[in-house]
Amino acid sequence: MKSGKILIYFLVTILIVFSFFYIEINSEKKTVHNESNNKELTLKEAIYLGLNRAKTWNKNASLTRITSVDENLEGSKGETGKRYNWNMEFSASNQKLLSIGISQGKISFSREHVGDNNGTIKLEDIKFDSPYLLNIAKKKYGLQKGLDWATGYQYTLDLIEGKPSITILGTDRNKLFTRISFDPKNAEVTDVMHKVPHGGGLYTISLNSSSPKLLLNEKGRAIKGISTNNKNLVKWGDRKPRVFNFAVQPFVELSGNSGKTWDKLDFNQNILNAWINSNNELYVATESEILRLNSSGNKKKRILTLKTKIEKMDYSQNNNIAVLSDNYIYTTNDDGENWKKNSVPKSLSIISLQISDKGTLILLTNDWKVILKNHDKWIHLNLPHKLGAPSNLRLIGDDYLVVQSEQSIWIHNLKDYSWHKLEINDQISILIKKRNNLFGISENGTIYLINLGGDNNEWITKSIYKFKKGIITDLDFTHNNLFIATVPDFYWENMN
Repeated sequence: MKSGKILIYFLVTILIVFSFFYIEINSEKKTVHNESNNKELTLKEAIYLGLNRAKTWNKNASLTRITSVDENLEGSKGETGKRYNWNMEFSASNQKLLSIGISQGKISFSREHVGDNNGTIKLEDIKFDSPYLLNIAKKKYGLQKGLDWATGYQYTLDLIEGKPSITILGTDRNKLFTRISFDPKNAEVTDVMHKVPHGGGLYTISLNSSSPKLLLNEKGRAIKGISTNNKNLVKWGDRKPRVFNFAVQPFVELSGNSGKTWDKLDFNQNILNAWINSNNELYVATESEILRLNSSGNKKKRILTLKTKIEKMDYSQNNNIAVLSDNYIYTTNDDGENWKKNSVPKSLSIISLQISDKGTLILLTNDWKVILKNHDKWIHLNLPHKLGAPSNLRLIGDDYLVVQSEQSIWIHNLKDYSWHKLEINDQISILIKKRNNLFGISENGTIYLINLGGDNNEWITKSIYKFKKGIITDLDFTHNNLFIATVPDFYWENMN
């Protein structure tokens, strides 16, 4: 009897143990199943997933860096301290490195390559993970999601001066690009920086004075363009630019007194271009349409509306207009009353588009070809061998084509087919055409006027001003006044 009770007790105990064991095993299966369904990973989760693959490459593999990667998937975009996509690098020697990518919880690629080993990160030093550090960044500094480039919250782990550092990227309360760095061993904040705009606005310089006077207007704005006709001016840009977005609060403003006062026009779309023709009519091009306005800007007429985005455009001195969109070029020679749809030669990627007063189209393609269309035929232009790979072109009137490369600038006479190299002892980085005026801007900010002149009617360059106040985006010239449109540059500064 006694032995029977002992047997029953033993069997009950075994059943209880197996019950707990079954529950625990089932719980582990559920946990693993849930983790496999959660395709967003924290920084540490991504490291260990990548490390498993790296160990099959080399058992001595060590982490050197890791960063989250932007994506358009439906997820938290870093709000939970997790991201879908990660890239990381492991080393095993001074020369061999392994790059690993993770996407949606799985290894998406692994590639061995040769590179410098700048040191390895000890995993035992990564005591705090991305969700915990993000919570500190939010509470202490009000860190918000990134809006333009690096959307959401982004995470990096790297060696800074030989020490591991986790950095979280986002924006501050003023939407400025912000980074907050931590020591992952103790979660202490080591660096708090944001990118602050400097410069920007519209400048005017009177060239009659021996010492030109510089006038500043609207500091901090991004003035993307300026166009003049006598005393009439139009400027466009962004009131609140961010480091990766100059189309946050678009604006267009018109002046009838050389910029002394300005009238705001009703536009909230991103502006690609604007100009005033010889009849003092204002033209404004957005990403999908072109409008014509009267001299006061209070009456609008849409002259072109497209279902696809405007990629490139140009207008001539007599207001011929050319627009590239979805492999077609739309042209008009009657101020937009009628448009012709021109097919672009197949498999051409266009980086510059120009139209002449006579309606000739000239294109620069990404494979360094210059082609022009006349009488419905596309003709390839033979370029001087010494020119190198063309990077830009500007058409001056009907007679001259200016072609720029990294090495030099050449001018082609479309009448006699001759080429002339522009002699200039400076590196021109930007060419700007306004009517028949051509401006060049060097890398050090010197502004040149490039035109025909001299006793032999040759192309000459004249330095007219050295500008040091911002990034020049556009120029125009009227009544001996030079108007300079600039956008701000952004610099890292400590955040209070």
